Amino acid sequence: MGTVTEQHIQQYREEGYCHVEGLIPAELMANAWARVRKIIDHPPDWKKGRFQVLNPEIYRASSGEPVPKGIQRPGLEEAVFASVAEHSNMANAMAGVLGGDVELFTDQIGVKHGWIDTEQGGCSYFHQDSWYWKIDPELGCNCWIPMQEVGKNAIALSVMPRSHIGWELVPHESYYDDPPMFRKSRVNGDETYEPFKRHRIPLAQIDYSDEVLVKMKPGDGLFFSNYTWHRSEPNRTGNTMAFYAIAYQLKDRV
Repeated sequence: MGTVTEQHIQQYREEGYCHVEGLIPAELMANAWARVRKIIDHPPDWKKGRFQVLNPEIYRASSGEPVPKGIQRPGLEEAVFASVAEHSNMANAMAGVLGGDVELFTDQIGVKHGWIDTEQGGCSYFHQDSWYWKIDPELGCNCWIPMQEVGKNAIALSVMPRSHIGWELVPHESYYDDPPMFRKSRVNGDETYEPFKRHRIPLAQIDYSDEVLVKMKPGDGLFFSNYTWHRSEPNRTGNTMAFYAIAYQLKDRV
């Protein structure tokens, strides 16, 4: 397991996604998850902008620091994450689905805290990654890897098959997560935290009867194009969960 077959590549090109079981060894995912748990409680002094946090006026980690919800470019900071983002299985799979030499574009970890009891529950809404990243059609691919077994009400991704066909970016609307994510900024020379908006395809445009919810195990990889509509389930398990999202792009064609 952990390799991309011709069947995977065909599904990726026709449906806009494919699920590769056992992409990353379980031991590497367990090590990454163990490190994420420590980061949640004691965020390290990494480069500015690495952490997206919950409202520091309400939520604090046991160390007194703001509570991370998103971790940007962790693979640039520690080998335990680079071993996943740059794993040979990942690079080979990306080369297979994109059809050429590839390079890492970005990586990020999302934390779905089990104690959040708002209606949104840490879910995300249908969106296209190129609305954020502006990567041209067919040049980029994202891989979503859970750190625990995922399913309905347990942070799994749903995708909309064939939503990439025509390579059209649908206009998105802005919204705040509930609770919103914050990032550190500077106002009048002082450091502060400000909430920021996410983007989604307008809810009225979604026909949920066509979506496919993908149940996965730790280390499985869900590959999808930057134009494929996708969303995540809420976390109703009561346990904190996390995922690793890793994006690659074709070399010399961007």
